[in-house]
Amino acid sequence: MPAKNTVHNSAENDIEKDGLAPENEMASPEDEAEEDEADDVNSDKEDTLESDEAPSVLEMDGQPEEDIGKKINQLRLAKGYSQRKLARMAGVTNTSISAIERNKVSPAVNTLKAILLVLGSDLTTFFSDEWKEPKARVVVTPKDLIELSEPSSRVSLKQVYNCSTTKNLGFLIETYQPNSSTEEKIAHEGEEIGTVIEGKVLIRIEETTYLLNEGDSYVIDTIKPHTFINPTDGITRIVSAHTPTTY
Repeated sequence: MPAKNTVHNSAENDIEKDGLAPENEMASPEDEAEEDEADDVNSDKEDTLESDEAPSVLEMDGQPEEDIGKKINQLRLAKGYSQRKLARMAGVTNTSISAIERNKVSPAVNTLKAILLVLGSDLTTFFSDEWKEPKARVVVTPKDLIELSEPSSRVSLKQVYNCSTTKNLGFLIETYQPNSSTEEKIAHEGEEIGTVIEGKVLIRIEETTYLLNEGDSYVIDTIKPHTFINPTDGITRIVSAHTPTTY
C-alpha cells in the first residue's frame, strides 16, 4: 500500500501541487506506533528463534516447519483474530506471529504453547495425526468475513477468507469512518492493489501523499510504510487485494 512530494487530486483539481497535503487534513501515526515497531524488532528473536534455553518445536516434534506456520494461520483465521490481536493476547510481538506463519522462523516451545492457548488448542492436539484442514468454501457470506481491526477502531478491515490453504491472494473490504485513518504506518512484504468505491482517501507512502477520489485505484509496493486516511466528513469504502495472504 514515490519520490515526488505531491498531492494528486484526480477529480477536483487537474493542477499538480508541490508539497504534501496540509497536515491538518491528515492523521499522523502516533509516537507509540513507532515505539511498538522498535520493540517488535528488538524482541522478535527473543519470542521466536531457537535457543539453548527454549528448544524449537522442530527439535521436539520433527514436524515440517511449513505445516506449523500453516496450521497457526488457519487457527487464527478460524478464530477471526488479526495477527496483532493474537500477538497481544499471547504476549509476543506482531512481527513474531507474521514470521511464524510465513515460516521465516521456528517458534520456541513456550511461545507455541502461549499462541495455542489463545487459539483454543494445545501441543497434543496441534501435532495430532487427526488434524484436519478446514474445507475450502466457494461462497463467502458477510458473516464469514474476518474483521482484522480492533473493536475500538474507526477503520474496518474485513478479510474474505474461504479456508483455502493454497491461495496466494488476500482480499479486503475496507470501511473508513469520517476523519479516520489506519493507526500506524503499515509495511509488509508483497504488493497491494485497490479501488475507492465510495468517498475519498489520502494515501501517504513514506513522505509522499496522494488524494484518491471515488473510482480511482492504486498499486502499492507494500514494503514501503504507508497510511490510509479519510479526510472527509463522509464514509470511505475501498476494496483491495494483497499478497501475501497473511496480514
